[in-house]
Amino acid sequence: MPVWLVTGASGFLGRHLISLLNTEQRPNIRIIQAGRTRPEICASHEFAYADLTQAASTRSLIDKFDPDLIFHLAGKTPPGTADEYYRANTLGTALLLDALRERGRPVRVIHAGSAAELGIVPESDLPVAEAYPCYPTNAYGLSKLLGTQAGLAALPPVDVISARVFNPIGPGIPETQAIGSFANRLADARTNRLVVGDLDVRRDFIDIRDVARALVALADQGRRGLVYHVGTGASHRIREGLETLIALCGRTVEVVSNSGAISGPRLSDSRADISQLTEHTGWRPEIPWEQSLSDLWEDALAQRRLPLTA
Repeated sequence: MPVWLVTGASGFLGRHLISLLNTEQRPNIRIIQAGRTRPEICASHEFAYADLTQAASTRSLIDKFDPDLIFHLAGKTPPGTADEYYRANTLGTALLLDALRERGRPVRVIHAGSAAELGIVPESDLPVAEAYPCYPTNAYGLSKLLGTQAGLAALPPVDVISARVFNPIGPGIPETQAIGSFANRLADARTNRLVVGDLDVRRDFIDIRDVARALVALADQGRRGLVYHVGTGASHRIREGLETLIALCGRTVEVVSNSGAISGPRLSDSRADISQLTEHTGWRPEIPWEQSLSDLWEDALAQRRLPLTA
C-alpha cells in the first residue's frame, strides 16, 4: 500500500489538505500525519511526532514509514526571527532531502513554497511566471527560496516539485495574516474600532481549499524539478477584504490607518501566472474571493463561540 506523508499536518494548509484527502477517500493509500503538534483531524489517519530540524528525528520518520509521496508543508511563517525561518524552512527541508537521498528509493516530494521568494515584482511584469528571477526582500522569503532551491537540486530517485503559493485565505486563516486578524477582531462584538496598516496594497488571494487541490493535482500530474505558481491570476485590495468583513459583522466600525509607519520596500501588487499549473494538471481555482471571506468569517464566529477550556 502506498504511503503518503504530510509534514506540518496541523498547520493552516495541512489541515485543509488532510480534509481534502478524507473527502476523496483514497482507501488504498496509507496517510501519515507528521509534525510537532497532533492535528485536530487525526482520527482516521496515523500521527507521528517529528522535528524536521533534527537529523535523527527526520531519519527516524523516513525509516519508519518509508513514504512514496511527501507533502512537505512544515515550516515557519511570519512573524518570526531569521533564525527560526532558516531552521524551519531551509534546514528542515535540507534534512528531509538528505534522509530521502540516504534511503535511495523513489519518492515524490511536493514542497510548499511561497510568493515571498520572488520579492518585489514590478507591476509591468504581472502576472508573474515561474521563470521570473527571485530577489526576496526579507529573511522569510529567503529561507523559503533556499528550501525551494534545495528541492530543485535533488537528484533521482528523489523527485521534487515546488508549489509556490501566493496569499492563501479561507476558514482557519491565522490571525498573523491581515485578513485573519481583521476577522478575529471583528468577531468580538465589542470591537467598534480597528487600527490597521496599508489597506491599498493588492494581493493574489487564493482559497486554501483550492491550494490543497493544487497540491494533490501536482502529486498526480506535476513534472519533477519544476516550480508551479499557485494563485488565481487576479488581485484584490486588502481594503476590499476589510470592507466585506465589516459588512458581514453588521456593525459600524471606525477604521484608523497607520500606514504611514510602514518603511522599506513595498510590494504594491502581486498576481500569479498560473498557466503552467493549469496546462500540466487541468487545475483551476474554483472558490471565489467572496465565498472565501464569507467562510472564514463564519469560522471566526464559530471559534468565538467555542467554550473556554482549562
